[in-house]
Amino acid sequence: MNMIIITGMPGSGKDEFVGVARSLGFIDVHMGNTVKSYAGENNINFDDASIGSYASGERKIYGMGIWAQRTSKYIENPDITIVDGLRNFEELEYFKNNYKNVIVIAVFANESDRLSRVLKRDREDDVHNEDELKKRDNRELNWGIGKVISLADYMIVNDTSLKEYHRNARILLNDIISKHGEIKNQLIK
Repeated sequence: MNMIIITGMPGSGKDEFVGVARSLGFIDVHMGNTVKSYAGENNINFDDASIGSYASGERKIYGMGIWAQRTSKYIENPDITIVDGLRNFEELEYFKNNYKNVIVIAVFANESDRLSRVLKRDREDDVHNEDELKKRDNRELNWGIGKVISLADYMIVNDTSLKEYHRNARILLNDIISKHGEIKNQLIK
């Protein structure tokens, strides 16, 4: 079984990458949705600071890999699943210990582009200014996201137009599909 996992700083373009993957037949699972689901069950506010604090607290109680473990129950067919939201090495270890071939793709974008994108998407749980983005970046860096970005199998830079980024994402995904017959066979069905 193969599995593709996406990592990257907030606003780097992970959701757009996942959208391209969906257009190719992949099923997407978002670790952030797992966090939000558990947060909702525990009456946590859906703002960035509250969600981030809750995610950190759960990591302290249950270990740094808890969100990977909890997200895995939503993965039905790993060969055609793309998991969004890898944040630390322990989550990566969890996936590598439970799935045969884990492929990590890191999405990179500079801070000003990320801030602009985050402000445009206007999600309830998002940051609303540069200071909040810096705090969120620091929180995620403290979780260990820098390490998983540095260990990624592939890196895609999101510093072009959206159309060009989608084209580059499609090229990368088609390259991965061509190298992994299991993925290709599952997507054809």
